Amino acid sequence: MGLLSILEKITDVVLDDVLTPESFKKGQAFEDYVEKYIFPKSHYDVLEKTHSYQTNSKSYVESSLNPDFKFRDRYTKKEFYVEAKFRSQTYNNKLVWCNEKQLLRYQAIDKKTPVFVILGEGNKPKDPEYISLIPLHKAKYTGLFLWLVDQFEIEPEKPVTSKTLWNR
Repeated sequence: MGLLSILEKITDVVLDDVLTPESFKKGQAFEDYVEKYIFPKSHYDVLEKTHSYQTNSKSYVESSLNPDFKFRDRYTKKEFYVEAKFRSQTYNNKLVWCNEKQLLRYQAIDKKTPVFVILGEGNKPKDPEYISLIPLHKAKYTGLFLWLVDQFEIEPEKPVTSKTLWNR
């Protein structure tokens, strides 16, 4: 690989970083956290994963409209989706996690395959202070009251077990 090729690759990486909105960077950091700690390879297989901002900005992949992950529980063999959202603050005592179009899309998917919403809160998406895992059929609105979110709190950095997942 020549010096010019190396410089082109470095330029692409730097441009991707500069052009990626901060909200997407935070979302990606939280998704990485969720995959590593909450749904690790030792317990779950990743079947699908939303494409990066860079990939979608060059050539939009329609499956990016699905929730962030599709997993298979290694113990039960059940497949399910997870939509990951990180928020640093609440609004009117609610966590707003999606828009109306997303909610309707996720509800249609949930009729065939279970969908869960994982909400992280705090200052750092790579190290959330609080995490909640809510079945979509309980997350009926775009903004969720904190009393509902609190009912589904899980421990940070601890994998979700099959029992916890399916008894929600």
